[in-house]
Amino acid sequence: MFVMYTSLYCMLSAVTEEIGTVRPFIKASDVVFMYPAEDPSQYDAYSGTVVGWAGRPRTRDVQDVESFRKRVEEGHRRGMRYCGSDDFLVDFRGFIDFRSDTFMDATCRDLDGNPIRVPWLWDHEYKGHKAYWWCTNNPDYQAYLRDQAERACMAPIDGLHIDDYSGTSACSAYNGGCFCRYCMEGFREHLRQRFSPEQLSEMGIERLNEFDYREFLKAKGVTAEQCKKARHECPLGEVFQDFQNSRMKHTVREIFEYAEQLRGKLLLRSVNSSASSPRALLPAPLIDFFCGEVPHNAASAQVPTEPAFVFRLVEALKRRQTATASGHDWAWIKANEKPGLVRTWMAQTYALGSVFMVPHRQWCYTPELGTHWWHGRPEDFAYIYRFVREHASLLDSYISLAKTALIYTNANFSEVRDAALKLTEANIPYVIIVVDDEDLSMRLTAETIAPYEYIIVGTKPLSDEQEEILKRSEAKVIQWKGLSALPNAINIAVEGSDRVRVSVRYNPDDSNGPIVCHLLNQNYEKEKDDVYPVDVRVALNKDLVAKAIENSDIHTAVIHLPKREPVRLPVVKTGDSISFEVKDLGLWAIVELRRES
Repeated sequence: MFVMYTSLYCMLSAVTEEIGTVRPFIKASDVVFMYPAEDPSQYDAYSGTVVGWAGRPRTRDVQDVESFRKRVEEGHRRGMRYCGSDDFLVDFRGFIDFRSDTFMDATCRDLDGNPIRVPWLWDHEYKGHKAYWWCTNNPDYQAYLRDQAERACMAPIDGLHIDDYSGTSACSAYNGGCFCRYCMEGFREHLRQRFSPEQLSEMGIERLNEFDYREFLKAKGVTAEQCKKARHECPLGEVFQDFQNSRMKHTVREIFEYAEQLRGKLLLRSVNSSASSPRALLPAPLIDFFCGEVPHNAASAQVPTEPAFVFRLVEALKRRQTATASGHDWAWIKANEKPGLVRTWMAQTYALGSVFMVPHRQWCYTPELGTHWWHGRPEDFAYIYRFVREHASLLDSYISLAKTALIYTNANFSEVRDAALKLTEANIPYVIIVVDDEDLSMRLTAETIAPYEYIIVGTKPLSDEQEEILKRSEAKVIQWKGLSALPNAINIAVEGSDRVRVSVRYNPDDSNGPIVCHLLNQNYEKEKDDVYPVDVRVALNKDLVAKAIENSDIHTAVIHLPKREPVRLPVVKTGDSISFEVKDLGLWAIVELRRES
C-alpha cells in the first residue's frame, strides 16, 4: 500500500498537461462549508457546493491519505468542489514532528533572541512545547509548507486554502519578530536590491555586507517590547515591514503554484482573510477569493453595517468574500444561542454579492475560555441556503448598480470606509474603485469612472495623473466630509422603516436581465431572536434604473421570499421615480424588476 501512494504522488508530480489560463472562481450563489462536514449528509441538507478549508492528510501514512481521499471523493459525489489547506502558522505540532531534532531553529525570534509564541494559542501544547510562531523565511519551515501542499494534493482537490498566510510578515507587524538569521540575511539582500549606496548611507548603513538589523536596533537603544508594540516607530521599521510583506507574497505565490503543478490544473486559491485593511489586501492579486473571519459585533445584538464595507471592497477587487464571523462573535452566539441574529448576517452577505459560510461548526474564542466550538443546526439555517441556490440566476454575475463611486487608496482607507458605511446606512447606492498601482496593480482610467455622476475622494492627494483624469471627467468630484455634501436625490427612498437596507444589483453582461433589489429587514429583536415584519414602500430614481434598463422601462416586479412562492407586485411610476410596496417584509426579500409585463 505504501508503494501505491508513493506511485500516486509521483503521478501527480509528473502531470504534464497544460494547466490552462481561465482561473476558477466562487459564484455569488455558492454555498460554502468552511470546514468539512462531520456528516456528509449535511452537504445535501444545506445545498452545499464548496468546501473551502478542508485540510490534508495528517501524515503520509496509508490510513491518513486514504481517509482524506475518501472525504474529497465523497464531496465530489455530492457535487462539491473541495479545497485542501496549507497552514502557515497553527500546525505547530506537525512541524515539531517534521523536524523533530531542529524545529527550535525555525522559531521566530524577538530582538533579544527569544522564541515567539502564537498569542491566541496560549492554551495549546504538544510534546511539552508551546505553540511557537514558525518563521516562513526559514528553509526548513518552507520545506514543511511544501510538504503540506504535497499531502493535500494526494487527493483530487479542486482548490488550496492558505491559513495564516501572513506568516512572519504578521509576526513583524504586531508581535515583535522576526530577527532570526534568515530574516537578517534576507533584509540585507532586500536593501541591496532596493536602495543605492547613497540612500543606504542616509539610513545609517555604511557597510551593507556587515549590516545586522537586530544589532542596529539594539545599538540605538530599541527594546524588544518597543518592536512588539510600535514597529512603525522603530528605525527602518517600515522598510523592514516592506521586506517581510514582499517575502510573504513570494511564499504565498510559490505554494499556490507548487500545488497547481502537482495537480496539473488551476486551483481555487484562497487565504484566511477579509478585505478589511490595507494590509489584508496584499495577497489579493494572488487569490481567487478571500475566505475567513469578518467581525460582526455580535455582542451589540444588532445587525452590523461594518461588513458591508468588506463586501463592497472585495467586489471592487473583482473577488468575493466567503465570510464567517469572528471567534468572539461565535463565542457570544454560543453563550446566548441566537441563530436568528446569524441569519441576518447571512442575508446581508449574500445581498451584497458575497457568501456567508455554513455555520455548522464554528470556532469560538474568548481570553477566558480559549478555543471552543459552536455547532449550528440545519433546521435554523438550511432554508436560507436553499433560497440562495434556488435564486442563483438573480445572484450570479450581478454587481452593484450605482451613480456614485468612492475612490479607494490605502492612504485614504479610513475616510473611504467611513463614507462607505454612511452611504450604506443612508441607502445610497455606490461602488468602490480601487486605485493602488504598486500593490494591487489597479489603475484609475477615464473608462473606469465614466459611468458615474458623483465621485467621492478622500483628503489624501492622488497622483498628478489620477487628479488629471478626475478633472477631465464629467462627474462631480466631492471630497468626503459627510453626507451633507451629497444631493438627496441619489438615495433610495424607503418609507415605513429606517432599518431596512436596499442593495440594488444588475448583470452588466445581460442587457435583457432584470434589476435586482435586495431588501434587508434589520429590525432585529434580541428577545425573540428574529426581525419583526414591516410594511415598506421603496422608490428608485429613474436615472439609476436607466443605467441598466434603457428608458427605465420597468413594467413588472416579482418578489421572492424564503419559504414562500413568488408574487407579482404593482409598479408605480411617478415623476422621476419607480416604486413598489412590500407588505409584511421579513428577514430578506429579492425583488426583480423587469421590462416585460
